[in-house]
Amino acid sequence: MEKIEEKVEIVPFSSERLGDVIQILMDAYQDYPEYGEATRKQAKRYIGWLKKHSTLFDVAYINGEPAGFIVADANWKDLHGKNVGEIHELSIKKKFWGMGLGKKLLERALNHFREKGLKTAALWVGEKNRRAIDFYKKNGFKQTGSAYYGWLRMERSL
Repeated sequence: MEKIEEKVEIVPFSSERLGDVIQILMDAYQDYPEYGEATRKQAKRYIGWLKKHSTLFDVAYINGEPAGFIVADANWKDLHGKNVGEIHELSIKKKFWGMGLGKKLLERALNHFREKGLKTAALWVGEKNRRAIDFYKKNGFKQTGSAYYGWLRMERSL
């Protein structure tokens, strides 16, 4: 697969980008609809929640086309009350899978957490989403053993 380095532009989320983010979200979950949003209206509501629970919300474009986004929260407390950098969402349009964009966006979130003085990054991933689980493992995340209605908890040290 072709790498994307020179063609990618990453910008902060703004309301003008809402349609682009919905498009990315709906595309990214086409193989796992149980983990995505069923309608554009539900996706819009979810994105509103993400906006309220984020300290980093970046959208990536490749040659001007919406390609992916990441939402991270440096003010999150996990189920045990521990402060963690929580990755709420990392979505890449299917046509851009395998090009390094997910890693590039993930690194932005991890660096954001480090800048905020956090020691741990964490996320929930769909238990059937082997591609995502393998991606996170390759990037240093480990399953914690916690599961919640089809979702697995993963963490890594920063």
